[in-house]
Amino acid sequence: MSKNFKTLKKANALALSTAILLGVSTPVFALEKNKEEKNFNKIQLESNSNSYVLNNSKVIDPQTSAPSDFQLSKDNWDGSPNYTISMDMWYGTNGDAWKLYENGKLVHEVKLVNNSPNVQHAEVKFTSKSNGTYTYTAELINATGVTRSKNTIVHEVTKNDSPIDVPLPESASGYPTVGYTVLNEDDTNFEWAVFVSNPNKNYIWQGSSFSLWGMSFETDNEITSVSNADSFKQNDKNVIINVKQDERLLPYNTTRIFVVKGKKHSSKAPTNFKSNLIRGDISYPTFASLPSSFTKNKPDLDEKDLIANKVDYYNPKAKVNTGNKLMYNNPASDTQLIIPMPKKMPVPINGVNGLRIWMPSKYLAMGIGTGTEYFGLNPNFMVGLSIKENFTCGLAPLESGYTENIVTVDGQKWSWPIQKKHPDGPFQQEKGNFNEIKKQYPDYLPDSAEHENYVTLKTGEPDDPSYVHAAMSSYMSLTMTREFLYAIPNNDFSGVLKEAKDPWAEFVLVDNAYNRGVYGLLQKKLFTEHRDKLINSSDINKEFNLSGFANHIENIQNVIKAMDSETESFYDANIIWDDMENYFKELRLYYGRNVPNDADWNIMKADVKKSYDILSKHWGGDHISLRYDFLTLLRVCEKHLPENKQPAPSGPSWIEQVNSANNIH
Repeated sequence: MSKNFKTLKKANALALSTAILLGVSTPVFALEKNKEEKNFNKIQLESNSNSYVLNNSKVIDPQTSAPSDFQLSKDNWDGSPNYTISMDMWYGTNGDAWKLYENGKLVHEVKLVNNSPNVQHAEVKFTSKSNGTYTYTAELINATGVTRSKNTIVHEVTKNDSPIDVPLPESASGYPTVGYTVLNEDDTNFEWAVFVSNPNKNYIWQGSSFSLWGMSFETDNEITSVSNADSFKQNDKNVIINVKQDERLLPYNTTRIFVVKGKKHSSKAPTNFKSNLIRGDISYPTFASLPSSFTKNKPDLDEKDLIANKVDYYNPKAKVNTGNKLMYNNPASDTQLIIPMPKKMPVPINGVNGLRIWMPSKYLAMGIGTGTEYFGLNPNFMVGLSIKENFTCGLAPLESGYTENIVTVDGQKWSWPIQKKHPDGPFQQEKGNFNEIKKQYPDYLPDSAEHENYVTLKTGEPDDPSYVHAAMSSYMSLTMTREFLYAIPNNDFSGVLKEAKDPWAEFVLVDNAYNRGVYGLLQKKLFTEHRDKLINSSDINKEFNLSGFANHIENIQNVIKAMDSETESFYDANIIWDDMENYFKELRLYYGRNVPNDADWNIMKADVKKSYDILSKHWGGDHISLRYDFLTLLRVCEKHLPENKQPAPSGPSWIEQVNSANNIH
């Protein structure tokens, strides 16, 4: 046996035992008695008078070295929102403190017991973490230095069904609430919760539900994924998120949240958040308002608060030029309700030669004025539609063979061939159609609304106020048809109209869809297969045979042309306050969800009465003029009514119909 392996004394045995317990692999002969050693990687063990040095770099002086290496681990791999991140050092110089970082941000810091060189353990439990990806790193720290974790733990939470907390307002009207909140972010990556929401818990005007394709926003950063969505697309800064097909309706108290991940190219926050309603690029005319000096319930209300220019206001001359438009973009007057009354049509209408246009009731004129003010349709079109559907605004000479409802106008007897008690009213609006607009316009039509109370005339006589509600309902029906065509993405209806060479294009297409059905029009594939031909046609009606039943389009076209050419005969009637009271009862039908409530409604009426009294002075104090004054009183009403008069159609039926129409190619 070599002299290097002499019999060990008790002290030697103690030193060797210590080395073994500490996991030192140095051979026994590496133990050198009483040898001076300056290497700080050696530790001196003393036993009575003997001392020994362990010549091994694994044994480190805790007073002079940073913490030893350690491992991070987790206890869950199935996407749970509840998990534990652990730090373990099996041997070495302990740390005095531990820091845990989540996605680059410090989330946990705690002091530790330094018991070097023994095992050291620490952990953090996470509960109810939001869905997303979390990356963990850590640091051990003592007085000498910092040691960072050699490994990284990535945990993806996919099973948290609890909602992400996003900032929402108390209510939303017109459009759903959109925005975002940061979930996780570091210098290179980010994770956002982007949301679209209907926060309303109870009825609010234009807020009972929202129908949407999705939403969009702008960012300088790169989007790499969007969860909980049907799809997404990024084009430069613009990001479009499409919701899943069965999530396109936002009823009360409903929020859709999309977890958006990406790579950072900028520190700028995302901007320009918008919802993409199922509506299309539709527009409505903007009409004149009251003078700027008018305010609601003004105690010292004066004529100047109602009339900006008396010369224009009372000008009896009018030049009508609706330009063959379906929409009333070019009214003959900013303040007057101009309804031309040609005394003799130059061409047959409904097969009748010499038909005379007339207005059977001041209430029908008030309904037409209100419908045009709300929905922007050409009043001349509505007159033509009423004649075509039910002879409502048409008188037939007796020699034509008609003998119903004889009336005398300007000393001459005429037949008025209207069916006064027809259940579908003066514009022939069927029950199924009414029920559809009730579904899609819940602001105007409460659940209790019935066809016979909104469409059918009570008597059909000139003094029947129900003409008001019948006209309003038909305006809404036509507006819904127009909205439908604009809302179908594959149609790009607005794009067709911008390029169409036929000035009657919108009128022809909407009237055909109204008369023969939207799906019937779509089956002709005008917006897809025959799109170029449609755009370049100078006479869409003739080229595609869109006339409809009994020359529907031609008859209404001829009425519009004749009314546009009229220069002398315009409808007017005296309106007394009782007429206005009757009008308010009919108008109230369209605000049946208590917005405005009864108290506010009565305040509105009082304001209108004050205005009525001022305007009536021009006429002697006992009446106003329907032609010259009605729109002014209506605009006083509007100051008290919900601001947006054209709410977006919404509801399960609307979504289903637009989606089905979009699949017709």
